[in-house]
Amino acid sequence: MPDPHAPSPPARPVAEPCLIAARLAADATAIPLPLVMHPRRLDRRCASARALAMYLAHVGLGLPMSRVAAGFGRHRSTVAHACRRIEERRESAGWDRWVAALEDDARRLSPPAGADGIGAGGMHG
Repeated sequence: MPDPHAPSPPARPVAEPCLIAARLAADATAIPLPLVMHPRRLDRRCASARALAMYLAHVGLGLPMSRVAAGFGRHRSTVAHACRRIEERRESAGWDRWVAALEDDARRLSPPAGADGIGAGGMHG
C-alpha cells in the first residue's frame, strides 16, 4: 500500500458532503483518508475506496457528478465510471446491504436538505 505520508500536491478545499462520503469509505475499507483523497490513483484498494466514496457522495447524498468530481479533484467521467463500478457490484446481496448501510450513514451525517444545496436522498433511498 502507498505511504500515506508521501508528499502530494497541495491540498484542495473539499466540499463537506464529499468529505463525509470519503471518511465513511475510508473507515469502511480501512484505507486512510489521505489515500482516499489522494490526487493520484495509487493502488487498486485505494482506487476502490475512492470509487465507493464518490458513489456515496453522488448516490447517497444526491450531489451532481460535476460537484463530486470537483470535490475529489477528478473529471466527471471518472465519477461516472466509479458509480457504474459500485452499481455493478450491488447485484450481490451482501454488498448491496453493506453499501445501503453506508448510504444511510452518509445521509444521517450530512447537513439537512437544502443547507448545502443537496437533497435528502439519492437514487437508492
